[in-house]
Amino acid sequence: MTFHKLVLALAVSAFMWGCFPAPLIFAGAAGGAVYSTTNDTMTDTFVMSKEQAFEVMIGILNKEDAKINVSSIADGKIEAKTATSAIYVRIEPFNAESIKMSINAKKNIELIPDKDTAVRIYRLFIKETIK
Repeated sequence: MTFHKLVLALAVSAFMWGCFPAPLIFAGAAGGAVYSTTNDTMTDTFVMSKEQAFEVMIGILNKEDAKINVSSIADGKIEAKTATSAIYVRIEPFNAESIKMSINAKKNIELIPDKDTAVRIYRLFIKETIK
């Protein structure tokens, strides 16, 4: 009986040491994937037309010295880059008189979320629309 326990203990021990690095590598990769997909998007609804929202957002991004790479009213999306961040804006109809806007920003390597920039752009949009 003790011989079987000894063999089992040795087998489990050898298996654990042989496969020990693999769980660490997979756990690290999973942690990075979860962090990179963390939801740092500012989303809100506004009572205005899609065109008005688009015009205001383009003005804000121009004031922020952002280079606008994609700008499509039909698709409802704006993609821009500043010196430190990539900014993604989505504008879609919510109902007859409202739109839903999502602002997402990522740091330059476009893997790490940039919540501060998304919040700043969101606040500038609110400030511009209540003038």
